Amino acid sequence: MSNIGQFLQNVKEQGGFRAKLRNRLFSAMINGFEAIDADLNEKQAQLDSIRSDMNAMQEVIDSLQKRMDQAETAVGADRETISAIRNDLEGIGTNLRNNNAAIEKLSADGEFVKLKLSGIDRRLGKLSAAAPAENAQSAAAETAAAPAQPADSDYESIDYFDFENNFRGSIESIKKAQAFYLKYFSNKNNVVDIGCGRGEFLSLMKDNGINACGVDIYEPYVEYCNNQELNAVCGDGVAYLAKQDSVDGIFVGQVVEHLQPWQIIRLCNTAYEKLSDGGCIIIETPNPTSLAIYTNAFYIDPSHIKPVHPLTMKYYLEKAGFRDIEIIYTEASRPPYEIPELKLRDGENTEEFNKAMKQVSELLYGSQDYAVVAVKG
Repeated sequence: MSNIGQFLQNVKEQGGFRAKLRNRLFSAMINGFEAIDADLNEKQAQLDSIRSDMNAMQEVIDSLQKRMDQAETAVGADRETISAIRNDLEGIGTNLRNNNAAIEKLSADGEFVKLKLSGIDRRLGKLSAAAPAENAQSAAAETAAAPAQPADSDYESIDYFDFENNFRGSIESIKKAQAFYLKYFSNKNNVVDIGCGRGEFLSLMKDNGINACGVDIYEPYVEYCNNQELNAVCGDGVAYLAKQDSVDGIFVGQVVEHLQPWQIIRLCNTAYEKLSDGGCIIIETPNPTSLAIYTNAFYIDPSHIKPVHPLTMKYYLEKAGFRDIEIIYTEASRPPYEIPELKLRDGENTEEFNKAMKQVSELLYGSQDYAVVAVKG
């Protein structure tokens, strides 16, 4: 074959190759487009399914929103009803508390009247059995002519039974508060209640099967306790304690604030001397570390001399020989007030301020009473 022929043959062969190559490329592109189209169709189907699901979810959301709107309307009406009911209940509760307080006051006043009538009956009996009438008239005339003498103590110038009924609180409320001390006397057999008053602690001991005797210098208190079948004697509590061979428990509730320091020291020394090993003394008194006592209670009672600081009371007991001593600030005597914490919306740190105000709150509204518990041995 000539050179020209060979060239033409090569060109012809090359043209055929290019045509085949072009056809293959077109075929591949078409196949690619078809695959892409199929993939797009699949994605579209998935999108349609998702869109359908979203529409269904939107319908559910719309339905829930409608129900929530209906519920909110109903809750608003119910909230008003609940608020009205709550106000009614609070009013009923207030009335009940007031009625209970009134009933307790009437009950205490009734006991006071019974005690007075009993005293009048005794005095009338003594008068009827006394000397002839003329002597009685002569004595009465002399008494009337004599100048009035001042009372030897506040207990002679004030009817303390009536005073306690007005300011101390009901007997049941005091017993409830003193129930905290039961755990210290649960295993005791010979407890002395110095300054037993109306006998709240004695009654608490009796209710729990603990043998106890009360001592008080105010005779009407002792008479009232005996009328309630509580064991009590009239006299000086420390002098009574000094005559005992041994006791295993001593309670001194709201007494030391009526005493001079030397009398408190004498009480602590005598208690240590007469307590058996393992025996305890509990002294409860107003808490001068809480300013609330000066506005609420302490100066109401004219027989109070001065409050005794808890560290002073602890010191007296330590010097008497006690070593196991605990100071308790009673929760039952805490006023129902406190300074609320400061909370700011911008996130500013108020921890230090609130910590300081907590101390101020304790100073103003801390427990109005504290108790010192001392165990011998």
